[in-house]
Amino acid sequence: MLVEHLIEPDFLTGVVASRRNYNDFLREFSRQSPRVVGQLQKFSKFRRKTLTTQSEQANEDQQGMLIELLNFIEETCLVERCSGIDGNLSFFENCVNAHQQFPSHVFCLNEHLEQRIEGVDILFSSDLNNGIGSLSNQKLVQKDLDKMAEVTADFLRLSSNITFVDPYFSERIGMLNPMIKFIELCQTNSPLESKNISILARLCTKHESDQPSAQFMLDALTGHQDFSFIGIESLSVSLLREKPQGELLHNRYIISGLGALLWGIGLDERHSEVNDDVVMLNEEIFSKRFEQYSELKVFDVADSA
Repeated sequence: MLVEHLIEPDFLTGVVASRRNYNDFLREFSRQSPRVVGQLQKFSKFRRKTLTTQSEQANEDQQGMLIELLNFIEETCLVERCSGIDGNLSFFENCVNAHQQFPSHVFCLNEHLEQRIEGVDILFSSDLNNGIGSLSNQKLVQKDLDKMAEVTADFLRLSSNITFVDPYFSERIGMLNPMIKFIELCQTNSPLESKNISILARLCTKHESDQPSAQFMLDALTGHQDFSFIGIESLSVSLLREKPQGELLHNRYIISGLGALLWGIGLDERHSEVNDDVVMLNEEIFSKRFEQYSELKVFDVADSA
């Protein structure tokens, strides 16, 4: 549920040519939107190239917008892909090479060209006059393993540090199989070399003595697959204890620096026609959930492995 864009520096100067284009870009690349930006080279080099590309005739407002736009991309929607740039090739050719290494979705180019790559959309600077169309941030997903994998595959492979939150996560096969699949998808066709994954569940204080430990659940996962061989750098399971009169741990999420997916029913598979609403959170709610779960500033860790 992410759509990766490979963006030519000149394209961004077209974005800041008008305040409307600039606002469209900010809206469509916010964390609530599935649009993200792939990093073809170190962002510091991309920043310098973009700033030197801007015309000397650009006014002060346009210069300021370009700096703000670059800061926004780096802080909000940057995929840590580093395919590299070959100076002997056009930007389009570099995009094609990067896409052939690890699939992308959209090339954002300054000059119009007729060449096309199967499976890739192209957005030209001239298209900005028509506005940037909105992409849906919500999907109705059947609670079938293949369908659940389909909606999460791009989110997982393009993210680096990923937190799964399911209060009721257990070694039950309906919970275990989707989680194993999700972890495998984190590294399938991923432009990132390694991933760090955390799984968070709730400690049930009423039945604490009967609840499987974090180590037991981690062993249940790794007993099916040695994830280190597929580039998973770290994998942990934690049981969280709710604080008295504090925040309740009851919703299900998949969270990374690129955004957060809220699952209405849960991360388990159900052999029926049950559907689930999967929604990307807006910036305000994302920031709150990231602080709660990825930074663990709200709950106490009762057990971890």
